[in-house]
Amino acid sequence: MSLASYFILIPQQVVTHVNDGGKWVESTVNAVKFDYLGGQGIFVGMIVAIGITKLYSILSKKNFTIKLPASVPPMVSDSLAPTFIVTTIFLFVCAIRIAFSFTDFGDIFTFITEMISAPLNSLMANPVSMIFIQVLIAFLWFFGIHNAVLSGPLSAVTLTMMTANIDAYTNGSTLPFAMASLVYGVCGAAGNALGLVICLFFSKSARYKEMFKLGALPTIFNITEPLNFGIPTVMNPIFFLPLVLSPLVAGFVSWGLMSTILPIPYNPTAEAIPWTTPGFVKFSLIGNWQFLLIYIIITAIVALIWFPFVKVADMKELQEEMKNK
Repeated sequence: MSLASYFILIPQQVVTHVNDGGKWVESTVNAVKFDYLGGQGIFVGMIVAIGITKLYSILSKKNFTIKLPASVPPMVSDSLAPTFIVTTIFLFVCAIRIAFSFTDFGDIFTFITEMISAPLNSLMANPVSMIFIQVLIAFLWFFGIHNAVLSGPLSAVTLTMMTANIDAYTNGSTLPFAMASLVYGVCGAAGNALGLVICLFFSKSARYKEMFKLGALPTIFNITEPLNFGIPTVMNPIFFLPLVLSPLVAGFVSWGLMSTILPIPYNPTAEAIPWTTPGFVKFSLIGNWQFLLIYIIITAIVALIWFPFVKVADMKELQEEMKNK
């Protein structure tokens, strides 16, 4: 029902050009406009998916159904019971579409874009906001709160950025959110765990040597839970500063490099590959050797940030191990 409601809301007229007596003139044809099956429709899609499901639930609890005689078999009555709810929902969605057709916006997609999506993107889809988000994610990780808490709701912005960049790239236009997307990727990929793994390689305590063996391979594939909960960095005051500081430094340093001496030939179509793809592979696909070099530089800087703190924690573990022998 949500999917059907979404298609009801999509404008069913597409402006094209036809040859009329040797001249190309505009002509309107009845067809589904594919523009709203990408980034432009994300906000409306989320609203429709949640709203229609909630509305169906409310009407069902209110017994807003067709009552059939007891003589009707249960299989038949159960299948026909929601018909009245479905019809009511579709009529309600049609009314919304018709109502917007009488406004200056013309449709709900234009309304959402101009009133909500565009202001939110201008506020969120910039390098400073992306760095702040990654720092906030690291801060929440310190308390054991998974990054999905923020990444999920923020997907409306990040997916809009990605699809808008891909559309512009395929059309040969200027990418609207190139720098924000690149900085966000650097903060997330090289901002923390890989630098920590490098530091663990030089550890002397048996505990941290084992953590290197357990956490190195998963971290290469962007799975950081073994380290965050195994060392742990969660609720560990020794590691609070590097955990929060590393994405902050990674973001601003990478932003500075990409804005000056290392501009990136950004290919946003590679952003959609699985998140478990190793960073050195993904960065090479997204921005060639330039972006890979930035990834290496940032990882080295982050390792330097982590090193003194890991050294202190490693020495404490080593002392404890020596006492227990």
